[in-house]
Amino acid sequence: MRFGPTDANRERLESLKASGLLGDSHGIDFDKVTELAAKATGVPISLVSLVDRDRQVFAGASGLSGDLASSRQTPIHYSFCQHTVNLRQPLVISDARKNALVSKNPAIEEFGVRAYLGFPVLGAGQHLYGAVCAVDTEVRQWGDDEIEIVRGFTSIVSSMIEQHLAREYQKLLTDVLLHDLNGPLGRIRKAADVFAARAGELPKPLDTLALSLKGNADQASAMIAALLGRSTKPTKCDDLQGTVEAAVRLMRPRAEERGIQIRVDAPGDPIALDLPHRVLMQVLDNLISNSVRFSNVGEVRIRIKQVGEAAIIDVEDDGPGFQADDYPKIFQRYATLSAKPPGGETSAGLGLSIVKSLLENEGATIVLLSHPGESAAFRITVPLRRQA
Repeated sequence: MRFGPTDANRERLESLKASGLLGDSHGIDFDKVTELAAKATGVPISLVSLVDRDRQVFAGASGLSGDLASSRQTPIHYSFCQHTVNLRQPLVISDARKNALVSKNPAIEEFGVRAYLGFPVLGAGQHLYGAVCAVDTEVRQWGDDEIEIVRGFTSIVSSMIEQHLAREYQKLLTDVLLHDLNGPLGRIRKAADVFAARAGELPKPLDTLALSLKGNADQASAMIAALLGRSTKPTKCDDLQGTVEAAVRLMRPRAEERGIQIRVDAPGDPIALDLPHRVLMQVLDNLISNSVRFSNVGEVRIRIKQVGEAAIIDVEDDGPGFQADDYPKIFQRYATLSAKPPGGETSAGLGLSIVKSLLENEGATIVLLSHPGESAAFRITVPLRRQA
């Protein structure tokens, strides 16, 4: 499977390329992580695989031999991890030869791959860069303990990437500031030199020079603000109900396959939000998808209302909800929660952490309203867009 040129995947690939992780100069010892993961799960091979457009790159590897050990990459059609990224959830395969998703993958015959267990790895901007995986050359029934082990190592790898990206951002920011502040700060120095050189004549030109200093200081301040802000302005949500209904339309076929209805209750009048349309779509996709995946009966209800200077979006379902032990970790990355999808899928434990991060980055919030043992009910609070 070759990743298509969708906007989301194009941004993912650009983010992965910009991260510097595809080369060998990032200085992160992913090999140690894969060595420990292989020993902990008892498999011959463990990988940190970064999924590029036409290839997968093994940023970390344990158990490879021959050309694979030296090249540390394969063409994309050899990749199992691409499916983990594409599906945005863990992939658990006991016998690759009998799995419709990967049964024609050439790695089965050429490298003897039989069993695969992989979790998606989170990078910058909530993009999935690849996967941490355990690979066996024998048919294998993966146990819950092994799944949790790989989940744990994936969390470690994601934290290592997060720290690397933070260092790279700080370095870039420092370099840009040093370069771009050189001009205005130089002019400020020249103005200050004039003051010093003409100390005896200050009264008359003082006002002009003071204005010059102020103008250059303002310019430096504006440049810093631009560097710390976003380079482009995303399209804001003009119609909350329209965005919700667009998200529901995308999810409704999947819900109906499971016998679940999705209902939207809205006031009717357009509500403009100080939140990008795309962010809200991604948030709703995660929440509705979770409701559908963890339920096998009933409906998903989305209620919209305006309260003062904020819009309230409630998302409720008829699923199993959460237990008391879940509450401290509901919004943590790679969290293992009590509810299990009735279809038997394995949850990555990323969706709610992504939702919380997306909303908080835009000044919005999400809270869990339901109590232990009740069906899940989340509330999103988003500031209304201020009139210009």
